[in-house]
Amino acid sequence: MPKTKAKIQDKVRGLYDRIGTEFYLSRDDFEANGERFNSALLMGTLTELNRGNMLLFGEYGGGKTTSAEYLQSVFNGLPLDLVKRVAIRGNPQLTEEKMVGRPHYGKMHQGQEDVVWQHFVQIGPKIFDEFNRMPESNQAVVLNGVDRGEWNYLNDFISTGPQPFFATCNYADRGNNGLIPPILDRFDVAVESRFPGVANVLHIAQDYHNDKDKILSDPELTRKTLGVLNSGKSQAEVQKELEAIVQEHEKGLVAKDFPVLSREDKERIEQEVREVPFDRDAEQYFAFLVAEMNTSPKYGQKRSIDPATTENGLYLQASFVGSGSRREEKSIVRYAKSLAWLQDQDEVNLDHVTQVAPYVLWHRVRWTPETQNAFKDNDRNDPLDLHITKNLLGDGTNEMPGVKKRFGESQENYQRVIDLAGHGKMDEALREAKEYSADGRGHPIFQDAVRDLEGR
Repeated sequence: MPKTKAKIQDKVRGLYDRIGTEFYLSRDDFEANGERFNSALLMGTLTELNRGNMLLFGEYGGGKTTSAEYLQSVFNGLPLDLVKRVAIRGNPQLTEEKMVGRPHYGKMHQGQEDVVWQHFVQIGPKIFDEFNRMPESNQAVVLNGVDRGEWNYLNDFISTGPQPFFATCNYADRGNNGLIPPILDRFDVAVESRFPGVANVLHIAQDYHNDKDKILSDPELTRKTLGVLNSGKSQAEVQKELEAIVQEHEKGLVAKDFPVLSREDKERIEQEVREVPFDRDAEQYFAFLVAEMNTSPKYGQKRSIDPATTENGLYLQASFVGSGSRREEKSIVRYAKSLAWLQDQDEVNLDHVTQVAPYVLWHRVRWTPETQNAFKDNDRNDPLDLHITKNLLGDGTNEMPGVKKRFGESQENYQRVIDLAGHGKMDEALREAKEYSADGRGHPIFQDAVRDLEGR
């Protein structure tokens, strides 16, 4: 590996370790290729690296917002007090005007149309605290913002491009609302902010005034930033001045012996992550997973308007309502590549994909009542839906085998079909695919291959 790449990885690892040992004390609950991480901090770090979107679930006071604030501050060179100031706090009275922008009242009385953008929109990296306290009817307002970094109001718009977006959700209570499926699909990953353990709590409880936050805070720069955001200047001018403020804050952090990622570092990381290829096992497992989520022998393809059916076997498609989406598939690829890069691997391997995929899918998939009943009484360390997802994407159980187990059983046959097609033996490849498909009772990957080969 080039030394420059390793240095950037060391810097990212240093930031991850610094947050985990000084600011967000936690237990490791995630393992990939023999290395252990805390899932909230790891997925948050990967979200920062690829400018993704992350949901954090948990109990009141469990550290959801705290972890997001530290990640956004450290990885984006923003004063911690500014990150807290521009975050949105969810409540049932939130409207588009409170979240995105409002008319410029002075100009409106003069017959002019102009928009005053909310600070939340103007700052690129975003935190939406207690996201599920926003009514379902208002959630569509932030769809494009979460997905593309595009914010519209009246006849004007702001585009920050994709930026790291964190949203926190308390577990259900009388003040919470459900999250609509289109919103859930726009969040790349979801994690649970967990109890950190008694030993860590003893340390956390001593810092009751959050004295440790002072190293990341800068009240003077925060006031200066708010002045820029309220200046009424064009978004281009605002962004230029914000970049200068970020550079000033980063110089202060470096002086405190706190490492920072430069814009050049981030651009290089993004390019290197893109270039990490999948090895054969990772790519083929991913193909098996996609096939099981999108192919239905009975209905041609899996749709949310069709019932889940076990008629053709206990494949994944029989266990949940709905279908796969292109967003979730892109999320698996991006986060698996980001993890491989962080672990200094030349390729994405099977472990990267199988460990990342449950965190990409568990908040998006609606398991059938039968599937939930099969797992609800299990001993487990995860929320029920994440527990189910890890099992069914892994080896599964005797009663409900998982994707990884079926992949191991059928990979050799799938490779044979691929090899035949790759050597131009299309008729023979089609014949083999039909044989392994077994009139819809075989693995969905072969049904999909038959369609491709027949339509060539």
